[in-house]
Amino acid sequence: MGRNISTALASVLLTMLAACGQSSTSSKAQAAAEHAAEAAEAAQVAATAGPAAKPGGGLLAEPSGADAQLAIAIKWSARIVTGVPAEGQITQVYERTAELACPVTSGDEATYSYFAAFDNPNGDTLAATGSYQPWWNEDCTGSLTIDDTYHFNDPTIAGPEPIVHTRGTRPLSTGDTPLTVETDLNRARTRYMFVTPSTDGFQQEAAEGYPAKLVAATAAPMATMDFTLEGPIGGGKREVAVQGGKLRVEWTFTRAGNKR
Repeated sequence: MGRNISTALASVLLTMLAACGQSSTSSKAQAAAEHAAEAAEAAQVAATAGPAAKPGGGLLAEPSGADAQLAIAIKWSARIVTGVPAEGQITQVYERTAELACPVTSGDEATYSYFAAFDNPNGDTLAATGSYQPWWNEDCTGSLTIDDTYHFNDPTIAGPEPIVHTRGTRPLSTGDTPLTVETDLNRARTRYMFVTPSTDGFQQEAAEGYPAKLVAATAAPMATMDFTLEGPIGGGKREVAVQGGKLRVEWTFTRAGNKR
């Protein structure tokens, strides 16, 4: 009887020890898997976290070839009245909105500024010294929506003159470089220059004295929009007073692999 009890106790003890061993092995495997997942996530965050601070001030250059995207929204609202009431006045209303998606890639750190060619067109563009990192872009896609009106009020003609409407949405696809972005690493600031997109094929509706036709339109009244913001490349917004109204430009910056 005593021998049977001893054998049973030994069997129970061995079973408990085996179970503990399996539990310990399983816990270690789970911990290793969790650690590997955390390490992979940390590596991804490091790859998309942006530039680090430079000792003594400024920013260190990011790795060349980093991919990201700029999403740009342009809104132009204006009402422009020209002429003299006694002789005739023209009222033009502009309501235009452009949306653009622009992939960008970080370039190599350079000692000269790409913008030097714009700031000093008659000077030596390679004479500037410092630390700069450009972000290159080759094409943007998006759309331009307009809702414009044109009205010529001629006091020499009896009755109201017609209001001519031009409306529609047209796709945008820019073959040339539509934007230039460059970070001044020493001064920790980034300059953005957006080339105003344009396209054709908008429908000008027929009105008395004005036949229907297709016309071209731009997203802003100026050829380029140039802004400088503190810090590395990122999102931003600016509002600019223009003739008869205002222009609002807003952009977001998303690194590849970063869902925020």
